[in-house]
Amino acid sequence: MKRIEIIVLGGCHVAGYAISSDHAFPKLLAELLQGEVVAQVPNLSFVQLPEHLAAISALHPSHVVLQLGNHEFSASWRSLGHQLCRALGIRPSSKKPLAGAAQPMSSVGPALPIGRLAYYVRITATGLLTAALWVFSARYRRSFRALNDCMRQHPNTAFVFLSPFPCLVPADNALRNFGGWLFRGLLANLPNRYWLDSHRVLRPDRQMFVDTSHLNETAHRVLAHSLVALILSNINSLV
Repeated sequence: MKRIEIIVLGGCHVAGYAISSDHAFPKLLAELLQGEVVAQVPNLSFVQLPEHLAAISALHPSHVVLQLGNHEFSASWRSLGHQLCRALGIRPSSKKPLAGAAQPMSSVGPALPIGRLAYYVRITATGLLTAALWVFSARYRRSFRALNDCMRQHPNTAFVFLSPFPCLVPADNALRNFGGWLFRGLLANLPNRYWLDSHRVLRPDRQMFVDTSHLNETAHRVLAHSLVALILSNINSLV
C-alpha cells in the first residue's frame, strides 16, 4: 500500500490558530495514520485556491484535505464586503480583521438584541448573498472549476472535504450549515471525493472552543479521529 502523504489546505485551523500546530488536526491526522503532511496551506481564501493546486500535481499525495476558513461563512456584513472585494479583485480599504478572529467568550450570540424576524432576515440575506457570490462570481467559478478539474486529473488521490466548522455565534453557525450544503453541491460527484460533515462530529459547545470561532485541542483531536475513520473506511476504494 502506498505510504500516506497528505496535503492540507484551509483556514487558520490548519495552522492550529489559538493552540499550536503540534495540536492541530493535520499533524494529529498524520500521526494517527502513520503518514506525513507533505504540504499545507493555512489562511487560504477560496478565490486563491487555483494557484495552490499545483502542489498536488507536483507531489502526488495519497490524500488532500480541504477546509475553508471561518471568514468564508460569516453573517457579518463586513466579512461579506471583504469577500466581494476579493472576488472583484478590489483591495479592501478597512484594515480591521475579518469575522472569525478571536473574540471574547462573552460575545456568544448576536452582538445586539434583535428581534427574531430581523435575525432570520439577516441569515437569509447573507445566505443569498454568499450563494450569489459563489455561483456568479468569475473568481469563485474559476476556483470550483480548477478544483473539480484537479480531482479528475488525480483519480488515485482521495480528496477529503470538511464542511465549515461550527462556532458559538448562532447567526454564523446557521450560515455555515447552509454554506456546507452549498459547497458540497458545487463539488463534482467523483469516486475520489469524500465529505465529512463537521457539524456531526463537533458541537457548538464552549468545551470545544478557545473563543467563539476557534477549536481547542479537544475538538482538533475529535476532528482528527473522525477523519481517520473516514479515510480508513474508504482506503481500498482507490487503486
